[in-house]
Amino acid sequence: MNSNILLQFQNVTFGYEKPILQQFNCSFSKEGIFCILGKSGCGKTTFFKLASGLLLPESGFITHHAQKISFLFQENRLLPWFTVLENMLVVNKDKEYCISILEELGLFHIEKKLPSALSGGMLRRVALAKAIVYDGDIFLLDEPFVGIDLERKQQIISFLKQKLLHKLCFIITHNIEEAVALSAPFYALEKHCLKVVSPSQFVESLH
Repeated sequence: MNSNILLQFQNVTFGYEKPILQQFNCSFSKEGIFCILGKSGCGKTTFFKLASGLLLPESGFITHHAQKISFLFQENRLLPWFTVLENMLVVNKDKEYCISILEELGLFHIEKKLPSALSGGMLRRVALAKAIVYDGDIFLLDEPFVGIDLERKQQIISFLKQKLLHKLCFIITHNIEEAVALSAPFYALEKHCLKVVSPSQFVESLH
């Protein structure tokens, strides 16, 4: 594997009742934010789980140079009996840093609250903060902006573009406006590869 490549899929096949990825190939260098687009059920989350090692391919190889992978699931997956700050400290013991990231995401003075006391949009931001403070070499963010209002979303996108500038980050989204705001290359997931597409091509593929 080329030392400049951080993540590589080589002839990967995986499926459940039917094939999702077949002889799938892709490779990515050490930096950049990329949007993964596609219809529901096309395999975007499966791609993430394979990349992180949560799933193993039926055939082929997945290799990476990452020591840690930050994964934001579709579900928030916060520990309900822990406060917001305690959820952060599970993955990063630096209390001041954890609080600073919460504040960057507009979550001021909520570190002592339990998840049950927060709105859906706030829970999503806490889950995103947790993924950020874990500070992986690769970030896999599955629908990170669900439930977040437009103004706040724009602020978070600007923060992510700066914070993850020197990371390899994949963001799954169904929202074309989010993908455009991220100023990131668009990749449509196909069974054999990730195909670079334009915004208009993606919109056309939905019809």
